[in-house]
Amino acid sequence: MTVSTQDRPNDLYSSPYLVDYYDIVAPTSQSVDDASFYWKTYQDLKASRPSTPDDPFVIMDVGTGTGRVLHGLERNATEVNADFSNTEVLGVDNAQHMLDKAKRITTGPLKGHVSWINGSALDLEAVMRERVHLKVDLLIFSIGSISHLSEYGQPETFLNQVSKVLRPGTGRAYVSIYDGSLLHKKKDIAFHQPQGVTEIQSSMFPHIVYRESNHRGDLEGNIKYVKFDLEAVNNEDQTILEKNNISMKMRQWEEDELVSLSSKTGVTFVERIRGAHETFYVFNTTA
Repeated sequence: MTVSTQDRPNDLYSSPYLVDYYDIVAPTSQSVDDASFYWKTYQDLKASRPSTPDDPFVIMDVGTGTGRVLHGLERNATEVNADFSNTEVLGVDNAQHMLDKAKRITTGPLKGHVSWINGSALDLEAVMRERVHLKVDLLIFSIGSISHLSEYGQPETFLNQVSKVLRPGTGRAYVSIYDGSLLHKKKDIAFHQPQGVTEIQSSMFPHIVYRESNHRGDLEGNIKYVKFDLEAVNNEDQTILEKNNISMKMRQWEEDELVSLSSKTGVTFVERIRGAHETFYVFNTTA
C-alpha cells in the first residue's frame, strides 16, 4: 500500500525525517577535519583571556544545525579529560527540529554548558538579548554556512551583527568558505546530478529509507540552485510517510570576496587560514 502526503516545497531542516537525512549526507567533523582546528582555537583564545563564572568565555556556533561542530569540541574535550568550566556555549539555528536533535544527543561534558537557541544569523543581537552582560569570545560560522546568506546584503548584515556581539579586542569570529562554493573561472558549470532513484537508510528510524530522485541544478550569477524530490518511505510496506520537493539556493564566492565585503561593516579582517577543504576568514572588532 502507498499513501502519499501532499507535495510541499521544502528545505532540509523542517521535519524530523529531513533532519535525519541531512545528518546522513552532510559533512561530518571527521570528513571536513575542522573539529581539532576549533578545539585548538578555543584553547588558545581561552588561555589568552581569564574567565570566571561571572564573566565566562562565550562560544557562539551560528548555524549549528544538530551541533556538529560543538559535539566535535565535546569529543576533543573527552579525549583529554577536559571540561567546559567557566565557558558558556550557544548553539544558534533557525530550524527547531535541528536544535531538538542537537539537545537530545548532547550527553557529554558539553551538557550543562550549552544552550540551543532558535535564532537568526541576521539578528545575533536578539540571540544575546537575555545575555546583554556577555560578549562572544569565539564565534563560529562553519563550513559552507555563509553560503545560505544568498540574498543581496545578507553577508554584510551578518558581519555587522557579529560586530555587535563579539568581545572587542580579544574576540574572534571564524567564518568558513567551503572550497566547493568558490566560483569557477568559466561561464558554464556542469553540476553532478545523480540519475534515477537513490535510496539511503535512515540512521534514526527503523525500517525507513529516503528516496532521492529528479535532481536538478543550475547557476545564475553567483547563486547555485539545487532541487530534488525526497521521500521518507516505510521499507516494509512501501508507505510514503513524507514527500518533499527540496529547493535550495546557495551563494557562490569569488576568492577573497568576503574580505572585500567586510570592509563595509563593523568588523576588521585579521587573517585567512587554509584548511583541508575550506578557508577560515578571521575577524575581530575594536568597537
